[in-house]
Amino acid sequence: MTVALVLAAEADAGMCGQLAALGVRRVDLAGSGAYGAGLLTVAAAARVAGERVMLCVGDGPVPGEVLARLIDAGGTAAFTGRTGGTGRTGGTSGSMGVLVVDAPDLDALADAALSVATTSHKDPDPIGALITELARLGVPTLVLDADPAAAGAVARLLADPVAQHISQWALARDLAPSSLAGISAGLGLIAAAWFTESSLSAKAIAIAALLAAFMAGRAASLVAASGRWSNTAQSCLAMDWLSTAAALSIELAIYAGLAFRVGTLGTWRLAMAAMGMLAVRTLAELCYDRAAQRRSLRRSALNRFEQVITLPAGERYLLIAVTVLFASPRVTFLALLGWGVVAAAYVLAGRVFGQALLTAVAGDSAAVAGDSAAVAGDSAAVAGVKAEGIDDLPAYRDDGIASHWIGSIVQGRLPPLLAAVVGLLVTSVLAALGMANLPGILVLTPVEAMLLAGLGSWHPHDGPWDWLAPPLLLAGEFVFIAALGLAQQVPPVAVAALLAAVVLRHVDVAFRARHAVGISVDSFGLGWDGRMLLLGLAALSEVVPFAYYGLAGYLWLLFAWDFLGGWLTDTEVDRGYA
Repeated sequence: MTVALVLAAEADAGMCGQLAALGVRRVDLAGSGAYGAGLLTVAAAARVAGERVMLCVGDGPVPGEVLARLIDAGGTAAFTGRTGGTGRTGGTSGSMGVLVVDAPDLDALADAALSVATTSHKDPDPIGALITELARLGVPTLVLDADPAAAGAVARLLADPVAQHISQWALARDLAPSSLAGISAGLGLIAAAWFTESSLSAKAIAIAALLAAFMAGRAASLVAASGRWSNTAQSCLAMDWLSTAAALSIELAIYAGLAFRVGTLGTWRLAMAAMGMLAVRTLAELCYDRAAQRRSLRRSALNRFEQVITLPAGERYLLIAVTVLFASPRVTFLALLGWGVVAAAYVLAGRVFGQALLTAVAGDSAAVAGDSAAVAGDSAAVAGVKAEGIDDLPAYRDDGIASHWIGSIVQGRLPPLLAAVVGLLVTSVLAALGMANLPGILVLTPVEAMLLAGLGSWHPHDGPWDWLAPPLLLAGEFVFIAALGLAQQVPPVAVAALLAAVVLRHVDVAFRARHAVGISVDSFGLGWDGRMLLLGLAALSEVVPFAYYGLAGYLWLLFAWDFLGGWLTDTEVDRGYA
């Protein structure tokens, strides 16, 4: 490769080193502006390069795996995304993108750069603008997403080749990624409805709809990755949440549809266990990402065999399709749970090893402990952080008013993990013994045990394992709701509906924190503590079914309000280059 053109104020030394290692013989600074001289330089260089040209946007190094995938992809390919953390300008994230143009497409690149530079009047993402103009000139661009390891081998080898064609079709028709996410969710709900039937034709339709939903979801992520619809940080982050919400809704609906077909209590229990594993895993991934960012941990690249072991979405969908076609839903849930346990153990073991290695390299445990004690001991500072919109792990907890008040008693001095573990253990033991066997006020025992976890709500969650506290809180609430509802003979459909609403609410709150708009007290959603207290009091008053119906309806309405009125509107932004 002859030349790399950098649209930035200055070429970062790390980026220059990366490009040199890839065989780039010259790195030219095209300029910091998205238009004007910068893109005119791109147009001029493209006409004389003679070999593949790489165009980089941003002032920092690009993830190495992204560059490697772009080089290996062949043809014209692109990646756009946002780097995590605080950028040089003080923002919460920095834009970053790479476009590799094959030699036969260089004339089209020159024309596209010239057209964008001379006809655009606003300031969109330049990579997205060039992708759009190249498409208009008849040059298809392979758009890569940010996290191939999370997608898994099934997605990369089977779904993505089709999803690439869908994404190019969508880009040519100005179809927003939020629209594709909606199509994916709709197809998933159709699949869930057909999974309630046991005939072979119904299974075939359901499996086809499920696979189509997965490919539409992958296409939505690829369209979003093009940068064409993500000209602001908020729209990019909102699309991240919409994709996750759509995928979660689909899978939770599939589990409920399969359990509804059989209708036995045992099958519903297995379905709820699978829903809980999915929920805890999703939240744990978000929490670990935040903890890894703060502690400078990096995920290791997974080979294809390891990707299969960790059971990502594509592998789960394939497992569902095969077991439903040739076996019963009970076998499906047992396979999901068994494989899920293995996947969780594998991932957790890798992170334990990574954390131990980090501690060994750091070597100064006394300094780390002293720093944690200083942070925890400064109650005024902790209170100030807790009162603001947060972008750190305490905001992933989904605390309500009760937990927030309990945490204020100790002012963040109590580590959060131990109390969360104790609460979960007590709740799980009582659930195993049977909630129906708890007479009178004793039904509040698991609620009281979980409320102990509120003592850690003001803690900064800066310990090596404190990222586990939010998923453990979700697990405790999930177990309590499922056990109480089934013990009080609430229809399993209503219990599953409430569980799904709780999961989506908790993950919604976590995404707000991930995007630096976290809330310290979930007043509208009641928080995990408020929801448990409400249901516990309903059990004392013997109105549990009505409480389940009412709370499920309220949370679903709240989810729809936030989804349509908040997150979704943030993705419908002016792209600014038309």
